[in-house]
Amino acid sequence: MALPIGMNARLFPNNWRPAHAEIDFAARHGFRALQFPGPPLGLDAQRLGAPALEVGRDLRRSGLTAVMEMPILMKGPDGRTREGCTPLEVLRNNLPAIVALGCVCVHWHLVLHYPEGIADGPAFEAGLVETLAEAVRLANAEGFRFGIEHNEADWAPFRDAASCRAALAAVPGLGLVHDVNHATPAELPAYLALAPRVQMLHVSDTPLPEVNHHLPIGQGAIDFAAIFAVMGRAGVRGPAILEIGGQPKSGGWGKDSDAALIESLARLAALL
Repeated sequence: MALPIGMNARLFPNNWRPAHAEIDFAARHGFRALQFPGPPLGLDAQRLGAPALEVGRDLRRSGLTAVMEMPILMKGPDGRTREGCTPLEVLRNNLPAIVALGCVCVHWHLVLHYPEGIADGPAFEAGLVETLAEAVRLANAEGFRFGIEHNEADWAPFRDAASCRAALAAVPGLGLVHDVNHATPAELPAYLALAPRVQMLHVSDTPLPEVNHHLPIGQGAIDFAAIFAVMGRAGVRGPAILEIGGQPKSGGWGKDSDAALIESLARLAALL
């Protein structure tokens, strides 16, 4: 496979395993990358199950690439999380873990998580340009690539390809994380046109045209071979991270069992 396939580290409150155990599982079963969470106050030893420096050494011994996603739910138009953090503060709070783990790609998954969020989306995106530029500068200084993940259409910001295109045009060096299960068939061509700026993928299945079900591979209708072919031609090197934990609308969380991850990796290998 041209794109290395990785998995989301299961460090969730309702599905937690020590990072060392996740590294061992990923390496034994042929995954090549592991995605870590970046909480608002920073990823710490309690969440990882060990100090980040130890986890980073284990990653390097195992030959796994580390990446980080920062899910940032902003609770009002001031752009702050429940903990009172701005996106830049979340990035700075996670810098020690990013460096210790050796993360090569880091991104924000921003959500305006309040009733007027969609209406506020365009103004928020326009006002975010300098913040994104500062995040790219921080990333360049520390030696990792920084990007944004787009949402499905029901959540702002970056709920369509046009808004992503505008941000990428305004901020040189900014990358895009394309979540293949966030785009309807009608929206997909516009997202694929942004492939030259894609730094990594999130991969899960969904019963199109419904989106955001986060199902194991083969339980939905996404044409992964076609998407990966476009990414390969654009020179995307990944990784592609399996995010198959499920959603309430797809029957609940916890679909990312050991067996489901192993089978999803095998299905992608067979397709690609």
